[in-house]
Amino acid sequence: MVAPSRDDRSVDALVKSKAVLDVLAELGPSTAKTISERTGEPVSSTYRLLDNLVAVGWVERGINRGEYRLGIDCVRIGGQIESRLDIQQIARRTFRAHRGQFGIWGLFVRRRLRTVCIETRTRETLQSYAQLVGNSLPLSMSAPSHVLTAWLPPARYEQLLEHYAYTNELGGTFSTMRATAMGQARHIRECGFTYDVGQTMAGSVTISVPVFNHAGEIQAAIALSGLSRSLEPELACLVDGQPATASAQDMVRLVRTAGREVSRGLGYSGDHLGLNS
Repeated sequence: MVAPSRDDRSVDALVKSKAVLDVLAELGPSTAKTISERTGEPVSSTYRLLDNLVAVGWVERGINRGEYRLGIDCVRIGGQIESRLDIQQIARRTFRAHRGQFGIWGLFVRRRLRTVCIETRTRETLQSYAQLVGNSLPLSMSAPSHVLTAWLPPARYEQLLEHYAYTNELGGTFSTMRATAMGQARHIRECGFTYDVGQTMAGSVTISVPVFNHAGEIQAAIALSGLSRSLEPELACLVDGQPATASAQDMVRLVRTAGREVSRGLGYSGDHLGLNS
């Protein structure tokens, strides 16, 4: 009888490890005995598998004695994969539902010190704008960039402010820049949206709102670009808390609706800044 090769043994170990992770994902914290029963592996082998998975951070010991649960590394990787795979599909469905509206929908995410467009949707007559996918902007300019930074945790926001590139782009002394940037971020959070003129898309107005994940963390920014510059004074009124035309209010409401739909698709159930209205 031919002995299993080293590669065969490695694959077998991976298959068995996956079976253990599948049980923990399905049942939550479980004992080695329960895992053994579900996987069909001897209890002694299950303990060895669990010890190896604990060593690499994929499994950790539970609160109750003798129980094991998925480790933080496993959960983190799963969350990253989920966000990468799902958010574009969810946004695509939302954009398709609102494609009759004038303008170009965009989904933006943060990549280090840049804001990157990863999905767009527009009317069929404007398909040339699909080339926006992959375009990036500095985090210090554009409505999507300001949305992505406004809802960052305070410590992470401070790190961005201290980065030399970010500081240089904003200009001025660090203390002045910090006060201005933090005041701007606070105002955006209070309004629940922001806009720019000609920064996201040349010659037009862009309105942007946040997208939150199931944990209530900023995940992306939804933007509607290609809007008439005649909206600028009305949007300025809304941002300042002043009366504005119904058309401007409807446009902001539309973008908020899109942001709410994508957030709900990611499992968000909170009520951040008008996303439920």
